[in-house]
Amino acid sequence: MKSQHQIEIIDRIRRLRHERSCSQGGLAAMLGISRGQIGSIESCRDPHKYTLGQIHTICREFNYRIEHLFLSEADLENGNDIIDALISKITEYEK
Repeated sequence: MKSQHQIEIIDRIRRLRHERSCSQGGLAAMLGISRGQIGSIESCRDPHKYTLGQIHTICREFNYRIEHLFLSEADLENGNDIIDALISKITEYEK
């Protein structure tokens, strides 16, 4: 089962995909995986999640900064070390 943090990141990617008018099939083609795999990743019941390599590709292709995917507005605005916060959130996602 996915953690709440993983679900939040996957939901942010799904919303980004919708904002960019990209279908599950389009994202699957971009990542070199099947549309069914995207469906599994976006399902809360399935344990599959995006790899960090896939997330990097998504951010690069959508011209979206990775810190905006992993960090909240509060994280970005509070003046703390963004790199440290980003590494912490990525590490949490990987668990």
